[in-house]
Amino acid sequence: MWTVVGEALTGNDRTFLEPLKSVGESLKWEKQKEAEWLVNGQEMESVSTWSPNFWRKDLEENLIQSMTAQIPPFGSSANTDETALKQHLNQLEMAFLPSLEHRRDVFKEAGLLITYTHCCHTSLSCHLSTLTDRNHLSFSQCLLIYEWGLKIYNSETCLRPRQIPQHSFSLDVQCLMWIVLKTEEKLLAVTQKEVENALKEAFDIGKPPCADAAVIQILTEKTETAKRVSKSLSEKVEAVCLEECLRFLE
Repeated sequence: MWTVVGEALTGNDRTFLEPLKSVGESLKWEKQKEAEWLVNGQEMESVSTWSPNFWRKDLEENLIQSMTAQIPPFGSSANTDETALKQHLNQLEMAFLPSLEHRRDVFKEAGLLITYTHCCHTSLSCHLSTLTDRNHLSFSQCLLIYEWGLKIYNSETCLRPRQIPQHSFSLDVQCLMWIVLKTEEKLLAVTQKEVENALKEAFDIGKPPCADAAVIQILTEKTETAKRVSKSLSEKVEAVCLEECLRFLE
């Protein structure tokens, strides 16, 4: 039953539409049987001879696994190259997401669009979370991930199809936004650390004029860089910079 799901994600045509429709009908039948058991007040039993019994959950797991396998690899955990990160995010946007979009209509016709969209959200959100959790991320790298995630969140892609009612995928959208907010938290934490290190280095020089200039440069660079993403983010970055400066000078 699940073999066709993985093949549909890697195939280039509509060959798997009919088998996918069969999967959709099976899930619909399972849901109807479950409702009948609940209405009759009976304990849930297996309504199929197939194993495992929780078909929708297994469908989601197989979809997510197949989607995740298609995500372009991104170096090692020690990779801190900003150019490599830009290239990776570009690959996600120009190759991975379009491939999901390309196969969306087949899953829609099979009656599996809501499940498919949920799995698209989950696979991408998990990957962005993995990128954000990497060690030694710089301010500029965090900003790249944050800006990209925000752009995808606001875009009209397979992650936010018009054909699905808002309430049907609101939790998935919230999950993606949670990753964006998590990236923002990481960005502010990295900002605090980089400002702290820069201040120590500046004051080690021993000349107050140089130190003053360094402080001004730190504040200006980070707030102006964040401003190109949003004014609110710039204000948060500026607040973190000022707070760290005051703490350091105490």
